[in-house]
Amino acid sequence: MSTTAKQVGAYTQNQKETETVRETEARALINCASRLVAAQDINNGYEYYIDAIKHNQELWTLFQVMLADPQNPLPRDLKITLLNLSRYVDKVSLRASAEYNPDLLNSLIDINKQIAAGLSVTPGAESQAVPA
Repeated sequence: MSTTAKQVGAYTQNQKETETVRETEARALINCASRLVAAQDINNGYEYYIDAIKHNQELWTLFQVMLADPQNPLPRDLKITLLNLSRYVDKVSLRASAEYNPDLLNSLIDINKQIAAGLSVTPGAESQAVPA
């Protein structure tokens, strides 16, 4: 069994036991963002830098697999947008790995934080807010 298949299995098992899908995805994105921030510290070394990029890219590969699933209930336009974003993540990850440029990780960190923040909002909560 491939590493990605094992990760998908572990991911699925965890979400069934304790968290909603949104909570699991948000937590995973924040975890990757934190690792990427730490990877920007040159004191953590090149190996940590590469490992953080690889870990983030593996998460986005899981997202790609889930987005390509015909049973995925997300709207088609949202799936396409997220798949395009994942292509950007792949492109920046490859460039950052090849160049060892910690500044390139900023966009990956921002993307993860923004998507996690969106996942942390309860659907429909914005429309239920009382206007000021």
